[in-house]
Amino acid sequence: MPSLYSEYTLKEHLIPNRLVMPPMVCFNWSDDTGRVSDEHIRHYEKRGIGQVGLVVVEATAISKIGRLAPSQLGIWDHKQVEGLSKIAGVLGSRGSKSLLQIHHAGDKAPKSVASEPLAPSRYELPDGRITKALTRGEIKGIQKEFLVAALRAEEAGYDGIEIHGAHGYLINQFLSPLTNHREDAYGGSPENRLRFAKELLTLLKGNLPENFIIGYRHGGNTPTLAEGIEISRELEQMGVDLLHISAGIAEEKDLPKPPESFPYSWIVYTGMETKKALNIPVVVVNGIRTPEEGEAIIKKELSDFVAVGRGLLVDSKWIIKGEQGQPVNPCLRCKPRCFYLTDGRKCPQNSIA
Repeated sequence: MPSLYSEYTLKEHLIPNRLVMPPMVCFNWSDDTGRVSDEHIRHYEKRGIGQVGLVVVEATAISKIGRLAPSQLGIWDHKQVEGLSKIAGVLGSRGSKSLLQIHHAGDKAPKSVASEPLAPSRYELPDGRITKALTRGEIKGIQKEFLVAALRAEEAGYDGIEIHGAHGYLINQFLSPLTNHREDAYGGSPENRLRFAKELLTLLKGNLPENFIIGYRHGGNTPTLAEGIEISRELEQMGVDLLHISAGIAEEKDLPKPPESFPYSWIVYTGMETKKALNIPVVVVNGIRTPEEGEAIIKKELSDFVAVGRGLLVDSKWIIKGEQGQPVNPCLRCKPRCFYLTDGRKCPQNSIA
């Protein structure tokens, strides 16, 4: 019977347990250069010391105009590889496996990054800006930027990458009919909306080492749970090695509705329902607070891995304490998305700096 504390081998990589640290951007820890700071290195080393099995390093921008913020980490410049390699190094030295999440914000790039954000289609944003509909040539250029980023991640010593295809960012924008209004080969039918991701995965598989993990963070409800599951099946066929299920672009009325007795969030439910359709390993995420909750999910084989965000921010020894039967330091839930909207170093639990 699998356990939260049991090993898992993925493409020759022995992951020491089933705990995943999901990608959580440390805003304001870098600057316009997008380079790693000493704070980043200490932050990730602490999770390595805490024996996190798999660490997905925060969303790292493949393009300067595809950032979430001027202080986001980047991998658009080879000069950024040195700092990123230090993160991979401190994690690997502690036994943790690491993926670097590579990311393009698309229409979510703020004014401070892009006056005309890139998107699948042209439309007006809530702040009044108009997106630029990508040409086919620009699509090919962004796919190449993803490839260059992946190759740099491999050079930096990561065990793999995670493509960010969730949370309303560029790849997710292509997948959803709410943001993709194209009438060419990249829009319209579900097959066409998936074309950007399919071409990208073909490019990556053809240029990366065989044992390099290709993970994908999928908005599993894009645009509905049923279609999100079909997309997951397609991603598996395209060669994705690990699927990390989170939220995507959908109408509020179409959000998955778990049974009333279901003890976790609708996002966890989405991941568990998706796992039933797949043969590749799945990560579920969102609101998993205690090792007991994580252990129950893994023992019942409802997922292969559990991702714990806030829990690891407030207690880097979350998995160690769980295995020893000790209580973990709890997140106080001071405010939604506190780590992002303020400065994570000010958390009253004070274990993240």
